[in-house]
Amino acid sequence: MAHSEFCEGCSQAHDCKKVYEQLGQSKGSSVALGVVVAFLLPIVVFVVTLGVSGQLLANAVAQKYQTPAAFVSALFVTASVMLTVSLILKRLHRNT
Repeated sequence: MAHSEFCEGCSQAHDCKKVYEQLGQSKGSSVALGVVVAFLLPIVVFVVTLGVSGQLLANAVAQKYQTPAAFVSALFVTASVMLTVSLILKRLHRNT
């Protein structure tokens, strides 16, 4: 379907080009760091902490409780890291 056929009958067809040009020229900060912090960092921290705590607890805790203890410690560390990062980012954002 050609562009002219698609826009045929639309009351705002003449404004589309202007709107998309304005959207393309908008200046804003990059959201890449926010996306990494919000989605990738918690997963990486959890997986690494789970592995490390599993190794550390191998000889310290009974076999039956190793996995739950490693899981709880990984959750605690991940929540602590994310809270710390969140507070740091808020403070940085407030100062700029």
